[in-house]
Amino acid sequence: MVAHSGDGVPGFESIGGPLCEADLIADIHDHAEVLAQEEATPDRALEAMSRARIVHVASHGLTHLNRWAAGLVLQGSSLGAATLTTSRILAEGTFSSVDLVILNACRTGTHEGTGRTVQTLRSLESAFLARGAKAVVSTLWEITDLQGVVFSAVLHAYLGAGVDPHTAFTDTARYLRAGQWQWFLQGGPLLSAESAIDSVLPDWRSHMDQQAAENPLFWAAFKITGTM
Repeated sequence: MVAHSGDGVPGFESIGGPLCEADLIADIHDHAEVLAQEEATPDRALEAMSRARIVHVASHGLTHLNRWAAGLVLQGSSLGAATLTTSRILAEGTFSSVDLVILNACRTGTHEGTGRTVQTLRSLESAFLARGAKAVVSTLWEITDLQGVVFSAVLHAYLGAGVDPHTAFTDTARYLRAGQWQWFLQGGPLLSAESAIDSVLPDWRSHMDQQAAENPLFWAAFKITGTM
């Protein structure tokens, strides 16, 4: 688990979602290794990712017309030092033991080229796949902190229960699409996920209602790519 709020990185505001995700995921996975804030440097993140079976990154995403300069904004004294770029992932990444990478930041699954057309598989996710990761969860557009937290909690509750990555993703997308947070009668992994969210964000259900009303397709921001 790599989490950074953007605090201290020039040009980026501090967001609370990544650190909240880190706390929730650490509760769900007893042996999770967490790199947060000052510890979440690009160097340390790359090294830790190579040892993991599941990699989760929660941070700001950096989009760029040059796809090699796009990346994940982590810890650093300048934007250049803080960004784990697509080019560096391709040059130094070793993810052959990684079953799933979750890139929970804005627009990690698209690239906007000079032709102004949105392209997939030329983005940040493609670098992880090229370096051996079996599957990558990424985003097609901007997401809110709350969307990221709820998606992460539900997905990892399923993964922690032994569900395979593809099924876990499908069930998480169904949860969001159907508005299942309104049902209040969940069991199994969903009960664990919702209880964890309740402990840190007591009013999250009403805020989810509001966001879903404003953007009924919010659930479609997340996609999974790779071989299962």
